[in-house]
Amino acid sequence: MGIFGRREPETVDKAAAKVRERGDTVYVRVVHALPGKQDGGLAQRITLIEAAGWQLEHQQEGVRVDHGYRQRYWTLTFRAVDAA
Repeated sequence: MGIFGRREPETVDKAAAKVRERGDTVYVRVVHALPGKQDGGLAQRITLIEAAGWQLEHQQEGVRVDHGYRQRYWTLTFRAVDAA
């Protein structure tokens, strides 16, 4: 594929997969809202992290104001799913 080729769509969150391989049992991630998406891209990010072997345990929403602009974000806590 050349430099102008299309990127493959993500199927798994790479950072979450790396932490899972390392053997951690808890994964905390801050997800910032993407402009133009109804849920800010939160559902897609959760799906990609869960595909890496994590289960959502807790979700907290927050808003940060920076230079007059509001930025929504979520702090997500995941627990490792045992592969049975």
